[in-house]
Amino acid sequence: MCCITGVLDGLLLVNVSATIGSFPMNTQSSVAIIEGADMDTRATLPQAPLFQFHHGDHICVFYRTETALLEILTPYIAEGLRKNERCFCVQSNEVIRRLTLDLQFIGVNVEREISRGALQFYTENEIYFEGGAFDGEGMIRRLMRSIENALKEGFSGFRTAGELTWAAGETLCKQVVGYEKMVQQCFPGKSAIGLCQYRMSAFEPTVLEALLETHRLHLIEPDSESRFASIQIGQGIYATEIVADKVANDPHYYYVVQDRRPKQVVGWGVANDFESANTEAQKLVRQLTV
Repeated sequence: MCCITGVLDGLLLVNVSATIGSFPMNTQSSVAIIEGADMDTRATLPQAPLFQFHHGDHICVFYRTETALLEILTPYIAEGLRKNERCFCVQSNEVIRRLTLDLQFIGVNVEREISRGALQFYTENEIYFEGGAFDGEGMIRRLMRSIENALKEGFSGFRTAGELTWAAGETLCKQVVGYEKMVQQCFPGKSAIGLCQYRMSAFEPTVLEALLETHRLHLIEPDSESRFASIQIGQGIYATEIVADKVANDPHYYYVVQDRRPKQVVGWGVANDFESANTEAQKLVRQLTV
C-alpha cells in the first residue's frame, strides 16, 4: 500500500515505505522504485539509469515481470560497460536472450564486449550449483577472486546481476539469506556493485522481509505504471525521497527529507541531477542532526 505524502511543484509524492504487496518495508533501509514498461515503449529507455550506483553498493531487486526486470537490467549493465567494468550476469536463458537484444537496441556491441571479457553471461546452474549444491562461503570466495581478477585485467570494477528466484524453497532460502548477509558485509570498500534479483510471487512475505534487511538498496516493481521513478534513502531517523521524470530528456530531481519519528516533512528542494539532489539532502540531514 502506498500513501500520498504531498505535492511538490505539481509532482505527486508517494510514500513507498509502508508496504509493498502484503509485506512491510524495513524503514531503516534505502528503497528505490523503478517502474516497468511495455516492450513497445522501451525504445525510450535511457542509456544511463536515472539513479547512479557506486562501488560498494549491494542492491536487491524484487520484480513481478521479466519486462520490468529488463528495464532495470539493461541500463544497469550498459552503465557498467560504459564505465569499463566487467559485467557478470547470471540469468535464465530467456533473460539472457532479451537482455542481449535490448543492449544491441541501445547501441551496445554485445559480441565485442563478450570477446574482450567485459560482458559475461552464465545460467544459474553454471554458477550457483557448479559443484552440485549451493555453497554460500564458496560463492563469497569466488566473488572476491572475481573482483580481484577484473581489476588485474584492466577493468575499473566488477558489476554483477544475479537471478536468485531458484532459492524459493525453505532450505535454500535460509542458505541464500546467510549468503546475502556475507555479501553485504564484504562489499563496502570493494570496487564492485552487486544486484540480486527475486521474483516476488515466488517468496513468502517473511522471506522477502528478511532479504530486504540483507541489502543496503532495494528496487521494487510497483503495482502500477508511472512516468516517475523514485529512490528512498534512509539515514538514521531521516529518510530522503528523490523523484525524477524518467521520460523527460532533461529531468529535474526533486528531493524531500522526512523525519520518520514523528513522520513529517522537514525539508525539500530541486536539483539538476541525482548526485546534486542527494548531496543537498544529506547536507540538510547533517544540519538537522547537529
